[in-house]
Amino acid sequence: MQTSLKTARNEYQKGLCDLEHGDFGRARKHLEKAVAEHPCYARAHTVLGVALSMSGQFETAESAFAKSITCDGGFVEAYIQRAVVLNAQNKYPDCEAAIRQGLRRFPNEWQLHYQLGIAKDGAGDYSGAEQALLKAQSINPEVPPEFHLRIADVYPNSQNYEKAHAEMAEYLRADPHGSYAEPTRKIMRRMETSGMVPNAPGKKDSKKP
Repeated sequence: MQTSLKTARNEYQKGLCDLEHGDFGRARKHLEKAVAEHPCYARAHTVLGVALSMSGQFETAESAFAKSITCDGGFVEAYIQRAVVLNAQNKYPDCEAAIRQGLRRFPNEWQLHYQLGIAKDGAGDYSGAEQALLKAQSINPEVPPEFHLRIADVYPNSQNYEKAHAEMAEYLRADPHGSYAEPTRKIMRRMETSGMVPNAPGKKDSKKP
């Protein structure tokens, strides 16, 4: 038993290293060996799920995350990653149910509230999506800049264009040279010139929110 656990840990470390270097195929092989040696190795199941999801094998990844939770319900990363992969498959009701399970254990995990917001947005519950995303931000005020674009995407569905515009401006303040900066500026200018945000700054000022 001690030997199999040591082998499992060695395979886990190798798989984790391969995953960090982007070699998902080799990572999967090592992690599959780890869980074969130690079937209830929760962290190995979670990292295996990440390797599978990075290869587009979402359903198999989902099973790995579910197994991790069954083995160790106190490992929060498994809940987060399971929510990510369910949202990626547009399984919004399943995702919400899985997140609710996680929130019973980790009510103040901002990433679970964030994923809940994505699920509710996908399901067409825009008010619920806004509430979940704002809850995530209240727990973690230092959210990544892209968070503001996620909530900005929710607001137009309920005609809250000024809030959407404000969140885009917040993103640009946080990451003015980010990957989405120029497309965001273009969207903001279209919103301003179309009259969707009548109280927005003039076109000249809006180039650098």
